[in-house]
Amino acid sequence: MSDRTTAHGLAGPIPNRRRADAVDPAGPVARAAAAASALAEHRPLLVVCDFDGTIAPLDPDPTAPTILPGARHALRRLARVARRRPECLALVILSGRTALDVAGRVRIGGVTYVGDHGIQEGTLPAGVAAERLRVSHHASLNGHRASARRIGETVGSLLADAAWLFVEPKGPSVAFHYRAADDAEAARAALLAALVDARADLPVELRDPDFVRVEGRRIVELRPAGSPMKGAAVARLIERHRARGALVLGDDRSDVEAFAAISTARAAGLLEGAVAIGVRSRYETPAELLAAADHVLPSPASSAVVLRSLAATLERREPRRAC
Repeated sequence: MSDRTTAHGLAGPIPNRRRADAVDPAGPVARAAAAASALAEHRPLLVVCDFDGTIAPLDPDPTAPTILPGARHALRRLARVARRRPECLALVILSGRTALDVAGRVRIGGVTYVGDHGIQEGTLPAGVAAERLRVSHHASLNGHRASARRIGETVGSLLADAAWLFVEPKGPSVAFHYRAADDAEAARAALLAALVDARADLPVELRDPDFVRVEGRRIVELRPAGSPMKGAAVARLIERHRARGALVLGDDRSDVEAFAAISTARAAGLLEGAVAIGVRSRYETPAELLAAADHVLPSPASSAVVLRSLAATLERREPRRAC
């Protein structure tokens, strides 16, 4: 049974909240931290962490989110273990943002940055600037780039007076954020109507690539049909690293697929241990996420506590235990 308390609504305030690192030993944060730390028994261990809403508080401005200092410190500790013992630990940031964007916000070497939900990725060596991350893409999706760019430009033009709209080009896909809208339902309706018009307005030579619409928390994305999402990305990472344990943290609908991937891998005998941790935020928490998570944290600040606990466990065991 998970630590979820409700299947709908906003993440409420934390009663008697003290400091972010003052954890109730009987509370949901402590239980999630204990479950994550127990995964140190199952190595190689794969740790996959979302960015927005998971280690960085959500912001109405999609360009504004910054990683919490506590989360960055915990990830640095994990990255040091991963660099020293890559056969024991793989650390991945898996985001809907582009790999370069999220790498520039995290700025930790020894981490693999997987962007656009799994379409692109790169591993940043220690001591190398995030801006120099070498990113690989699925070349088969290159034909979608011009169409995605044109759709983004047309929607931006059609909704030029909508101050709440932020268009995020991501190569073969494009995302439309409306988190800043006062009336989210009205903004979504206007955006969907503009998308229909924009696709109908495509010139003949750009109509062949097929797209699917994917929605998250106040975001609509057009993605190439058949392109990998977070579930496929996590399955690929499990296979690549021959992981025996997996920890996934996320906060939105796209992370539910990642949760399902580790559950499926465990059922198939590929993983000995798997823990899915959902994170609440200031915006509506998707019911699907709460239903799929093994543990639910009250805020992104709690993710730092969980990651720090795992880092401390791995650091204690690293000098005296082989993978």
